[in-house]
Amino acid sequence: MIGCFLLPISQAFLLQSEERRGVESIVIFGERISLKLSGADCNGGCTIFENVTPPKAGPPLHRHSRQDEWFYILEGDYLFEVEGKQMTAGPGCSAFAPRGTAHTFQNLSSSPSRMIVVSQPAGMDMFFNELSAAMKDMREPDMSVLMPIFEKHGIEFLGPPLAARAKATTESAS
Repeated sequence: MIGCFLLPISQAFLLQSEERRGVESIVIFGERISLKLSGADCNGGCTIFENVTPPKAGPPLHRHSRQDEWFYILEGDYLFEVEGKQMTAGPGCSAFAPRGTAHTFQNLSSSPSRMIVVSQPAGMDMFFNELSAAMKDMREPDMSVLMPIFEKHGIEFLGPPLAARAKATTESAS
């Protein structure tokens, strides 16, 4: 993952805490995603974004065929699942999901949690740009419109989010 920082950057820049590169922050599956470094910024080396996850929320179980992902927790507590193995992580912890692995996470906190995510090589920035454009006039995500974008970028959905799986397990046990 360090390698993306060794590539020549096309132009130096500084972002303030609320600033982002490229598109406005987007919200997908409840998570607010703000691009901090695009592939164009580092010759395709990586994409870095800030992810704010609502309480008890997180994305569906999924797999990236093209990018490794590294997560660094800034605030809150998360439960990560990578290839069926569950791990909890709080501020200062990091988790890694190599490309090709089934993974997801859930904010365990009662308030929004934040993390920095590095995906290598770049490409997630283009994915977020396309999602943002497709979702511009949507009130709720329309998966018939969004799924082709996920597929184009090598992202495969494998199952529901952790919270939904936990709820289903609890309901089936009672």
